Amino acid sequence: MLVTDITFNHEYHLTLDEHRGALLSLSRGSREFLARSLTSNPLFRLRFRVRGRALDLSSDDARNFSIVSNPSKTLLTYQFLNDLPIHVMVNLTASTHESLTYWYLSVENQTDYILEWIEFPGVVVPNDLVATGGTSRIVWPAMEGTLVEDAELREHGWLKYRDPGYPSKGWEGIYPGPCAAQFMAYYRPDGGLYLGAHDPHGHVKSIEYRSVPGGVRLQFRLFADGFGRGTYCLDYPMVMGIFDGDWHDAADIYRTWFLQSSAQKYEHLRDSEHRPAWFAESPVTVIYPVRGSSDTGSMEPNEYFPYTRALPHLRRLSEQLDSKIMALLMHWEGTAPWAPPYVWPPYGGTEQFREFVRLAHDEGFRVGVYGSGIGWTQESLLVPKYHPPYMLNEHDLKQIMCTAPDGEVGLSNICAGAQRLGYDMCPSNPFVATTTISEVTNIAASGVDYIQFFDQNLGGLSYACYSAIHGHPPGPGQWQTDAMINLFQQISESSTNNVVLGCEAAAAEPFIAYLRFNDLRYNIALWAGYPIPLYQYLYHEYINNFMGNQNSSSATIDIDRSPYNLLWRTAYAFVSGEMLAVVLKDRGQINWDWGTPWTAPGPNQDLIIQLIRNLNPWRTSIGRPYLMYGRMLKPFPVTVSSTQTFYMRAGHQLEVPSVLTSRWHANDGTEAQFLVNYTPDIQTVKVDVEGFTTAELKLYGLTGEEQPCLVNAAGTLFTVVPPLSCLMIKMAPFTAGP
Repeated sequence: MLVTDITFNHEYHLTLDEHRGALLSLSRGSREFLARSLTSNPLFRLRFRVRGRALDLSSDDARNFSIVSNPSKTLLTYQFLNDLPIHVMVNLTASTHESLTYWYLSVENQTDYILEWIEFPGVVVPNDLVATGGTSRIVWPAMEGTLVEDAELREHGWLKYRDPGYPSKGWEGIYPGPCAAQFMAYYRPDGGLYLGAHDPHGHVKSIEYRSVPGGVRLQFRLFADGFGRGTYCLDYPMVMGIFDGDWHDAADIYRTWFLQSSAQKYEHLRDSEHRPAWFAESPVTVIYPVRGSSDTGSMEPNEYFPYTRALPHLRRLSEQLDSKIMALLMHWEGTAPWAPPYVWPPYGGTEQFREFVRLAHDEGFRVGVYGSGIGWTQESLLVPKYHPPYMLNEHDLKQIMCTAPDGEVGLSNICAGAQRLGYDMCPSNPFVATTTISEVTNIAASGVDYIQFFDQNLGGLSYACYSAIHGHPPGPGQWQTDAMINLFQQISESSTNNVVLGCEAAAAEPFIAYLRFNDLRYNIALWAGYPIPLYQYLYHEYINNFMGNQNSSSATIDIDRSPYNLLWRTAYAFVSGEMLAVVLKDRGQINWDWGTPWTAPGPNQDLIIQLIRNLNPWRTSIGRPYLMYGRMLKPFPVTVSSTQTFYMRAGHQLEVPSVLTSRWHANDGTEAQFLVNYTPDIQTVKVDVEGFTTAELKLYGLTGEEQPCLVNAAGTLFTVVPPLSCLMIKMAPFTAGP
């Protein structure tokens, strides 16, 4: 086999097949980062649409192929794919000064076919993950950050891989959506591979991983806005290279690019004129429905209706938690629960609802409500008597709703068959903007502080639409990002009484400025691996979110065998820098999550209350510069005296340190590392503080008082963390990296 070898940064080697242009090897010394046993791994795949039908082509289909290479640049030309007048050019740049390579691609399409997506570059890594007996892990940026140790784990549950398409699945690796950032990584102790899209424009992508014969594919599908005849050029590079370290070090590559190319579009939260005043209170979000007790079943009023009946419970919780409260209402809609787009007026009438908001504000509480995004409910399965204001005709369907490649309109996958039957609305239609603005304006006029209106628009994105008559390109792409930003801006310009908007999952990168408080779903990472605070590592200095309703936690965790799991999840949210939340069941009791039946025994109330009472005040006192406004850093290594075992319903177990940690850089140049013991037992920890001396460190205890802090000659700090509490190690000023 003839190959082209490219050496970059003196010690890294990349090998291409001169016969078909496939990527064969990426290595450093004897360490190979790509799977070598593949019979075929095309450098790119293309999907075209021909009158709605899919036509898949790849680099292997080129009639003619050529490669021209010099020390810094390589040009690969693929002509006449499948004997069609479709040609592809790939430009590869490799530097002697970097461990990264940059890949650009253009498609010359001389047919009338529509280009849907480009899968590029074709990268398959070895399946030597932890579950196979190896030491490798994969970083997947979906669900706010997932560390994958078993490529097959997700295939046993509802999060299993499916090709992205129409109708949209919802929870999947779509950027900018439930996948908030644009890179993946594969690493083990002797090095890792970074693969990212350095795209400042918000092009829609599918960022996924899946097992294939011979390895695990790191899959980037780059949607092309349904581009037709002409030359389509990626206006950003795909970046691939080698790094040392763990997921923090891979994230540093992406964050360095983000800070240099895109961060100027965002306000630091500490300086933002648009920061909600109540952020300074760090309220604990208290989530509960006013009718029914779960997503399905009876929707009769419960003990929290009329609305004011919740006030004694909120008052008690505020006192017990020593915290301000935000009441976040579910099933409050006067139409039917989860029946978008129409939600106003509230259940029971406007006056009852406004009275509750007024009295809650008199108590010093905040009030928020859930929504269901830009979906359309044709039939509520929870309140059968509900019908939308008018029934859509065939013309309305095709003008307003997201459309399949063949021009037909199919039912939405979102909440389908359980809460409602309906469609996904396309944000390009003026009807969608007019309806959304009307609903938000009416809700805001009631005086609420927060509207999670875009629940089910995961990360803030719309769903896939291929319509040729909506005025947008006939395929998924950047137009979706632009359309949602335009919608957010129109809402902001309307009369909304400074109400804060949010979505389900973390607001994806292009939407951070518009969706400023969001219902995180890091627990969904448990269906695929282990949650990591990747989102916060990249973006926390621009946005704070809250812990979320944790839906599906009890479906993936065996709560009976894992009694500390809610304590762990709460501590995880805290060290990630996010505001805390609880979900209520009957009698004002805290539940495991949204979705656990009220009839099931709940968590130990005293333990979860004590943990939140001990943690949340850090956010409003000496921990604020870090936990609210800081930039997350890779933590100093911590060794903990014990671990906790959490039993998963899929059959595996998670071993988690009994003390969680995170490290932050504040604007004044100081650092702080937090140590949170979420168990009811004392825990001993060892922290390797890497060069700091006793004189450069301060240790703060449970009530913020300074404690003795000694570092030995080896640079190690030993300390004890009391039960259900937090310590903070403050470090002398230093100059932060990029």
